Amino acid sequence: MPASCESLVDDIEDIVSVTDPKPHDRQSAKQSVIPRVRKRNKDKMLEEPPNASTIPGTQKIWIRTWGCSHNNSDGEYMAGQLAAYGYSITERAEQADLWLLNSCTVKSPAEDHFRNSIKKAQEENKKVVLAGCVPQAQPKQDYLKGLSIIGVRR
Repeated sequence: MPASCESLVDDIEDIVSVTDPKPHDRQSAKQSVIPRVRKRNKDKMLEEPPNASTIPGTQKIWIRTWGCSHNNSDGEYMAGQLAAYGYSITERAEQADLWLLNSCTVKSPAEDHFRNSIKKAQEENKKVVLAGCVPQAQPKQDYLKGLSIIGVRR
């Protein structure tokens, strides 16, 4: 065991040894430090800040899920992840900046609702991200062209 650990120290001031610099010696060492100021680029400072809608985590997202219980679980997980990154999850589609549509192929009415929601989002000029079985199983469908698709890889 090192010598410093063999005995207990009652106070932190007892750690200072005779060979350590004295306070006035430490002050004189500071006088040899020359402070420098970093000059800022004035052109950068005059630029307008970016629009809040382009800053990640400031947008509102509406999440709609159709289909099986696994899809519902995935939708809740995505909502939690997005909320953790600062996005606002909204219950009202018209307030959202982006629609996250999560679909399932197991239940056929779900695919019809999914397709209709994509069409409505496009009519309202909403940004759309697709998830779930339908876009992953059939990504080349005409109504999915040009849209963002997220999902798992196998």
